Amino acid sequence: MIPLHEDKCIRCLRCADKCVCGAIEVRDGKPVVNHEKGCIKCMHCAIACPENAISYGEQSAILNEEMPMLADTFSADLENFLLTKRSYRNFKPEPVPMTEIESALNAAAWAPSAKNQHPTKYYVVSGQEEIDAMMALIVEYLRESGDCPEVLDGLADGLNKVFGKAQSVIIAYARNNANRPSEDTTIALTYAELVLQARGIGTCWSGYLQRFLHRCDKLAAMFPIPENNAFYGCMLLGYPTEEYFYIPRRLKLADIQTLESRG
Repeated sequence: MIPLHEDKCIRCLRCADKCVCGAIEVRDGKPVVNHEKGCIKCMHCAIACPENAISYGEQSAILNEEMPMLADTFSADLENFLLTKRSYRNFKPEPVPMTEIESALNAAAWAPSAKNQHPTKYYVVSGQEEIDAMMALIVEYLRESGDCPEVLDGLADGLNKVFGKAQSVIIAYARNNANRPSEDTTIALTYAELVLQARGIGTCWSGYLQRFLHRCDKLAAMFPIPENNAFYGCMLLGYPTEEYFYIPRRLKLADIQTLESRG
């Protein structure tokens, strides 16, 4: 599965040092794959190899041969970006191009995932007609069940608490028996969200939509998922009409404790 090419190997043993599963062992001073150990295909061995002496099956195990260079101001820029990032609900009346969404979700493939399983899959909804069809099923469910009366109250006042004014939605699901489906999906969507917002596309997590996908059978039927799968996250997308001029104060910052040495 991860061939080690002896003609390129310089026996630096970085691959064995970086293997978190013990699937690469050192024998007679050289790295050897132990096929009895469970490789999780993280490819840390390949990206740590200075000679590109490791492949993944018949494919290259690395994306490119040069690491991208980050600007000297990247750390400060990233912190400022996170401070100015907002959750948006008011959007222009146009869907986000599918190319932008696909690019962001592909970037999410580099998000951390328990045992490198990456179980999350996606539905993308785009356009007012589709959003209206989903909302009609939600309203029908709410009137029949009495669930979440504040959503119907909001609609009466012209406020859609489920979709805001979004024209595009990402619905994420994963198999329940994955190692950490909820955490994996949350991290992946967060990666996608950061990419989208960096490109001027507003986002907002929709807890209501995720809840109704679990409770409204007709709504869930619009998005068939395999047995033993569940919806683990929903995100609204659009080009914001909202504008903000300041960074809000956070009354609760990180609650940090340290474990001091008793020695």
